[in-house]
Amino acid sequence: MRATSFLTLWWGLVVATTLTAPAQPIAATDPQPRRLEATPVFQTAFELVGGLIILRNLTLNGRQGDFVLDTGCSTALLVDSGPFAGQLTPLREHATAHGTTGTVAIKGLPVTNFQLGAARYTGFAAHAFSLEHLRRYAGPRLLGVIGYGLLRDYEVVIDYPRRRVYWYTLRTKKPAPRPFARQDSLAFVVVRGGPIVTGTIGAVQVRLLLDTGAVNNDLDAAFCQRLAPREQPTRSGAEFVTGSDGHQQVAQRGTLPTLVLENITWKAVPVLILPHARPISGRELAYQGVLGFPFLSQDQVVSFHFGRQQLYALVPVTPRK
Repeated sequence: MRATSFLTLWWGLVVATTLTAPAQPIAATDPQPRRLEATPVFQTAFELVGGLIILRNLTLNGRQGDFVLDTGCSTALLVDSGPFAGQLTPLREHATAHGTTGTVAIKGLPVTNFQLGAARYTGFAAHAFSLEHLRRYAGPRLLGVIGYGLLRDYEVVIDYPRRRVYWYTLRTKKPAPRPFARQDSLAFVVVRGGPIVTGTIGAVQVRLLLDTGAVNNDLDAAFCQRLAPREQPTRSGAEFVTGSDGHQQVAQRGTLPTLVLENITWKAVPVLILPHARPISGRELAYQGVLGFPFLSQDQVVSFHFGRQQLYALVPVTPRK
């Protein structure tokens, strides 16, 4: 396993609310995204930008641009507030998005049409705040992030070598055939919109977020102090990281000697060590670290099956003639 970037762009977004009531708001409990057709399977091409999966030329409310596929984002769509400034509406409850380095206030964007490959959605509110720092990294045409609120209706197959995402809908009586064989699986649970796996580092249990929106793996600095000295990451230098609020902080590069997930032992796992900011509510995060691109791309083809709550390692199967 290897680190891939000197910049961490990690979301892990969780919506926290406090009671306020601006005029003519969007309700925080708006309907879920409504899909307007029933294509059982489709595919979209993507580009890798430093480990981020960028889906090009999607259409949102008549505007075409790029989106990050982010399993660590709890909302359906997170959009850049700048391009949609004239369409934003306050949420009924003051809402904040939580990331590595802090929180940001968010607004709502009524979605009249979102085109994701062959799938078209309407009838919900996207969350919006400034993604300017991410646009500088992912490209000027970035419009937003696709998260769990949309992904949960699919088995999402990510083919890293071929740069393809295959979307198999779970809302059908007759599942489409999968031209893949499953080699390994890793169970996860969805907590506050994020897929979390449980493992051990030495004798200490650890919960880790499976996050396609992270270009590195990371561990919370306070959690690392709980590990036995021989189990702690060996440190090799410092670098800046950028969180979802646009703030930078210094993290330590390191290598975790071992990580056990179910019956599989991973060795020499590259990680960034940094303090995780807590939500403004003060409650603890549901995880102590993140497994991002260096971990997820090892098997080349992986599947997030949100119905079975399994991460699969896949190999293509050639159809019989």
